[in-house]
Parts: sequence; structure tokens; C-alpha cells
Amino acid sequence: MSYYYNYYVGYKIDGKVYPFGPYNSTGKLKEVITKSRSFASDLHEVFYRVAKEEISDELRKEFEYEDWNGNKSVNVKMLPIKELPSGSYIKRGFFLVEDVLRYEDPDNDYFDGFYEYVSPAVYASMVQNEVQFGKPERKLDDCDNWYCPKAASDYMYYAYPDYNSKEYEAEMVRSVAYMLNDYSELPKDAILLALETEG
Repeated sequence: MSYYYNYYVGYKIDGKVYPFGPYNSTGKLKEVITKSRSFASDLHEVFYRVAKEEISDELRKEFEYEDWNGNKSVNVKMLPIKELPSGSYIKRGFFLVEDVLRYEDPDNDYFDGFYEYVSPAVYASMVQNEVQFGKPERKLDDCDNWYCPKAASDYMYYAYPDYNSKEYEAEMVRSVAYMLNDYSELPKDAILLALETEG
């Protein structure tokens, strides 16, 4: 059974939390972004539950459901937009050439990700060692199997968008929140929120 994290935009004013959007043309509240547990970051861990006394009628209308005991419940978490993590979701560094080729191959429908990363400082040291001593030679591992350690020439500098990072998820929510606020200005004392549901 799949488990999803869903992000919306809301706001808080006079102690109550309200949904803000986005809404489609028929007035249905839609997610800014939905991620399955398999591909989600840990962004959801920084959200905290909307307290019972903070639930507005509008929030209840959008998110109320009947739990397995038959009780009506609203299980929504929130985080002020200003507290969302910042930083770039563009990852840069030295990655295996074979991984970059696989990532950029238009005929490759499945790419498992970049797992081997070398920082610029480590890469510079690898290059210096190879210039001085040559490429690394074959070695025996703990199970007496031969393997060839990666050489500096096996890596290349590359940058790619990490769509499974918390920076990406936060940027999507932040962008939509600011866009909604530009078109429907909230009162000055309203706090713009990211809302999260899961299940």
C-alpha cells in the first residue's frame, strides 16, 4: 500500500488556519506537490500538527475525514513558509562518468540515482595522486575478490536537479505560496503557511 506526502498552501490569521490553494477551475483544492514515501525527502519531518483550536471551518471542510473508529478527524500539519528549508536543489560535484551517461541517455527509462560522489577537495587529491603515482591498481577486498578502485578519470564535474530533495519540495511550495499571495493579497497580519497531509 502506497503512502504519500501532500503539500498545500494555507495561512493563519486570528489564531485559525485556513486553506489558501491552489484551487482548480471547479474550486477543488489541489496539492502543490505529492510525493510517495519511496521518493520523498524528509521535509515532512519539520512540520507540526495544527492544533484543534486552530482548525477553521474552511480547513475542516477540505480535510475532515472519518477515521477507522467512525470519529471525524482533521489531521493536517503546518509550517510557516519562512521556515521552509532554503538552498539549491541543483546538486553539483564530481560524479561517475558512467552514471552521467546513463542519466542523460534519452532511451533510458530508469535511472537509480547518483550514489558515487566525490567532493572537489577529494577529486583534486585523486588527480594529484594519479599524476604522481599513476592510476590505482587492482586490490583484494575483505572477501578475497579482486576489484579496481575508481580513478579520477572515472569522474566528471556535473550538475543536475535533485527532484527528490527537500530543497526541491520546499521551493515548489514556496513558489506557489508567493504566487498565490501576489494574486490574492492576504491581510498584513496573516502568516503564510505550508500545509502537509500524509497517508
